[in-house]
Amino acid sequence: LKFWLKFSEHLWDCAMPIEKSPARNGDLPVLLEGEEIRLSEPKTRLYTRQHLEGEGVLHLTTKRLVWLGGPGCAIDYPFITMHAVSRDKNAWPDPCLYCQLREEDDENEEDETSVPELRFVPAEPAHLQEMFQVFSEMSALNPDPFDEQADDSESEGDFEDVLGGGYQPQVELGVMWNADVNDAAMEDADEDGDAHM
Repeated sequence: LKFWLKFSEHLWDCAMPIEKSPARNGDLPVLLEGEEIRLSEPKTRLYTRQHLEGEGVLHLTTKRLVWLGGPGCAIDYPFITMHAVSRDKNAWPDPCLYCQLREEDDENEEDETSVPELRFVPAEPAHLQEMFQVFSEMSALNPDPFDEQADDSESEGDFEDVLGGGYQPQVELGVMWNADVNDAAMEDADEDGDAHM
């Protein structure tokens, strides 16, 4: 069950699709029907903007991101519009998985500087690339149902071929998954492959 929360104290002055205090069994989330955990990263700190929410276990499941620290929270992948590995110490002091969230449409949408941001900082920075890769795969399995640019003709197999085959992350610069940009790149890769056949 998803509901909209209005955060203002530490998070954002906008309504966000975050499930607060998801059902849990110790450090594990209670899974939804058909849901599986693909990656669990213990001792992961969560920051909302500049505020430390605490340390907990980050779970990347086949349906959502679940962070269990304090009350915890869960976010469905379609509400995360961008994710990237950030290693730039000028942007943030610790290597992290950076996420931007989609805001609920607001008629008084004048302030574009209030983009909702999350940073997940693992105790082991070497795990960031795997976190990013699993996140990208799970996000691709859960496209935004309201995305008008989504290409329904693309199968999971095509995505796996592109990601597993020629995908080379740029570790030193950080890697970004942006649905609009990467979908176009995948279509180009498919067309190039057809041209060489």
